[in-house]
Parts: sequence; C-alpha cells; structure tokens
Amino acid sequence: MPGPVSKVGWKIVGGAATAAGGAAASRSVDLAYRKIRRGEPRLDPAHPDTTWREAMVWALVTAIAVTVGRLAAERLAATGWVRATGALPPGMEAAAESLD
Repeated sequence: MPGPVSKVGWKIVGGAATAAGGAAASRSVDLAYRKIRRGEPRLDPAHPDTTWREAMVWALVTAIAVTVGRLAAERLAATGWVRATGALPPGMEAAAESLD
C-alpha cells in the first residue's frame, strides 16, 4: 500500500502531466485551425456571429484533442513513475488487480 507521500507525489506528477497535455492539445487545435481555415479561431464559440456548425465542430474537435492529450500525458507520467519507483502509481494498483 502506498504511503501518503507517494499519493501526494503522484497527484502532483499526474496532475501536472494532465494539465500540460491538455494545454498542449488545445494549442495544437488552435494552430491546426489557423492553418486549415487561414484565420484566427473565434475566442468564443457562443458568439452569435459563429454558426452552430462551426461552434459544434470546434467544441467536438477541441474536446477530443484535449481528452487524448491529457490521456497520453498521464499514461506517459505513469510509465515514468513505474520506471522511477518500480511500482504503479497510487490508485492504479487496485485497478490492475481487478483485471486479473
């Protein structure tokens, strides 16, 4: 069973990785928009001048990109955690045992 320091350490590492992955994915979506549409993305998809189609596509693409970015970053952090400590991050042990 992991100690309290280990739990806090994973919350910091996992949280930082998740935030960085989400932010990087969001920036990537902005850059892709600029390249594809040759213009600046609207800062507010809820603006009345934004079409429903454009707002929904923007929301969907952003949600997918941010979710995948966060997942990839957290998985990378978990792999690093295993290499550094030799054990799964706190909270992942129970999930791994239930798969057996």
